[in-house]
Amino acid sequence: MPRRKRRDVENTFISSNDSMSTTIVERLSAVEEPERYTFDYKNCSVFHCKKCNTVLGDSLGVCGEDKFLDSIICLKVTEDVIVKDKVEFNSEGHLAYCSYNALHCSGCRRFVGVVLNSTPAHLSALRKLFLLQKKQINCYMFKNGTMVKASMVSFEHKPMGKRFIELRRELEAQLKQIECLKEMVGGQTSKQQRQEQNLT
Repeated sequence: MPRRKRRDVENTFISSNDSMSTTIVERLSAVEEPERYTFDYKNCSVFHCKKCNTVLGDSLGVCGEDKFLDSIICLKVTEDVIVKDKVEFNSEGHLAYCSYNALHCSGCRRFVGVVLNSTPAHLSALRKLFLLQKKQINCYMFKNGTMVKASMVSFEHKPMGKRFIELRRELEAQLKQIECLKEMVGGQTSKQQRQEQNLT
């Protein structure tokens, strides 16, 4: 029986790769996506530095507020928020016995909040989150196109627990996609190796 020519095998590889690409798209599309949460963008707001108006974040990154610290709790902020390298420690006040990195506005270098590192038990849920002080922030409200003090706005509408559940579901969906890719790439590599061995 005549051996298959290398050109025929190469064409088989090309066809196989095209088929693999199609399969990958189909498999990834079949992965169940996490439940989608819609945002009411009309009720969103943008956080500005009270002194120089630099944008520090927005309400889409908010997971609540802490009235004790008078701060907005954020999962993310803009690149214009500078996280200081120096770790500071307080022995009195609302941040007593806490270590933290200060947050400053890149526009005017004004202190705008903290990231807590170590805390007493009652503040443990706030570690590693961005805490923007409401008294240092103005909010631009999309709903009516006005700028108001952050102290006049409530951010309790989005509980932290719900946001963490959203993030976990998103990560689980991404892990499923990675597993699908590893499985298909591994199988295709083995198939090509066997075909190459048949040529020798």
